[in-house]
Amino acid sequence: MLFSSYPFIIGFLPLALLLFYGAARLGRTPAMLTLAALSLGFYAYWRVQDLWVLLFSITFNYFLGGQIQRDRAAGRLTRMRWLLRFGVTVDLALLIWFKYTGFIIENIDLAAGTNWTLGHIILPLGISFFTFQKIAYLADSARGEAQKTGFLEFGLFASFFPQLIAGPISHYKEVIPQFGHRLFGTPLAKNLLIGLVIFAIGLFKKVIIADSIANYLNPLYALAADNHAAIDFRTGWTIAISYTLQLYFDFSGYSDMAIGLARMFGVRLPINFHSPLRAASIIDYWRRWHMTLQRFIVTYVFTPLSVPLNRFAIERGLTGWTSFFFSVAIPSFLTFFIMGVWHGAGWGFVVYGLLNAVYVSVNEAWRERRKRRRRALKKLKLPIPETGLAERIGYHLLTLACVFVGNMFFRALTFWDGAAIFRGMIGLGGFDQPQMFAALAPPLLFGIVAIAATIVAFFPNTQQIMTRFRPAVNWRLWRTEAPALLQWRWRPTPAGMAFAGVTLFLGIAVIQRGQAIFLYFNF
Repeated sequence: MLFSSYPFIIGFLPLALLLFYGAARLGRTPAMLTLAALSLGFYAYWRVQDLWVLLFSITFNYFLGGQIQRDRAAGRLTRMRWLLRFGVTVDLALLIWFKYTGFIIENIDLAAGTNWTLGHIILPLGISFFTFQKIAYLADSARGEAQKTGFLEFGLFASFFPQLIAGPISHYKEVIPQFGHRLFGTPLAKNLLIGLVIFAIGLFKKVIIADSIANYLNPLYALAADNHAAIDFRTGWTIAISYTLQLYFDFSGYSDMAIGLARMFGVRLPINFHSPLRAASIIDYWRRWHMTLQRFIVTYVFTPLSVPLNRFAIERGLTGWTSFFFSVAIPSFLTFFIMGVWHGAGWGFVVYGLLNAVYVSVNEAWRERRKRRRRALKKLKLPIPETGLAERIGYHLLTLACVFVGNMFFRALTFWDGAAIFRGMIGLGGFDQPQMFAALAPPLLFGIVAIAATIVAFFPNTQQIMTRFRPAVNWRLWRTEAPALLQWRWRPTPAGMAFAGVTLFLGIAVIQRGQAIFLYFNF
């Protein structure tokens, strides 16, 4: 049941709101119980056979997290750490079994000439997202940042349907306290209206922009898969740019819809996108793209890697670039490689992870070089040059080029499909094949891409539009960053209501029944 489907918008959502707020009249516990049951039903609708995976994850991590909290409080730190390792191992083992076993065995067969078969392992929907959420809960319990809570509160937090399938990946301290708020379950018109507006913007981004690009882009990728046909320069860049815009509007649209839906139920989720395609460095891009995943990876992968490596460098008296290599470059490379491979099992994802690992490592080295140069100039009491407009534009274009190449491999079904497109992007497939281009890239595609690029470059993002109403739980940390060139803030005026109504109407009117799915549902 897609958020962008008639069964959800006309059927499930109104029923869920009525049942939730009706149950809330009886108290907070009936409200939570009803919302948890609705969320589990929403998940089971996709494939009821996979419901056990979610239920096991919830039950296992709740009781193990509680024991970790008790051990920490009692000072049993050694046992606490072993329980944490055990929990993370079980969570990752479940994820690896469903997501990577087939890929691993396929490559073992290819390398060793064996013929192992396990049958087709169906990936449970959303397992990557809810697994990371549970790992974060265990780690936060060990740090003392997650406190004891009831099974119902935790079950609702872990299964809350707006963020269950594809995030945002929320933390205990962001969501669970909201379930205990005195206004939880109160049908506030403000929350319902704000949530509906945010949902409408996300729906518009998904069905009007992302799905429209997909209709033209899928044949272009099919061309690359067709015996790796020669892709010319123009077609290669059209594929790469179009897919990045499709991916951005698809996933940021989903995130908007998730945040809007949660707000309708009185819950604020964390922001997941903040105009990442306006970033002027790959590091800043990742700060603002899929922000809750990046936050998870930095907190639970980069920091545990960088702290001991930094200590290693200090203990051995390493300085300069050698120290930088151990304390920054190695953890950055491993962190972003893991982030890339997390998205899926396939060599395209491996290449995607390696590319971003290299991008970030080079970016970190460049930043370190600039810092050292500035320190040297300051020591010599020489003026420190400001970054000029042309230089900033150059950084931005370089960042976009890196993103386009990485995302192109991300979408490719195989490494060789991506390689065929990349050859075209660097001119090895020729610079102009008019018949190929005219048949597969009609003018309407360029019109949609031009509109999408204009929105990305100049218009405020969803949170900036709704900034008066604190659209996300952590919006105060981001509201002053990356201001848009064009400013507009939504208000419940006649013009604002007309904007919301037209946006929602267009989104519903253009829904493609059964023809599209959110891209991140595959991961």
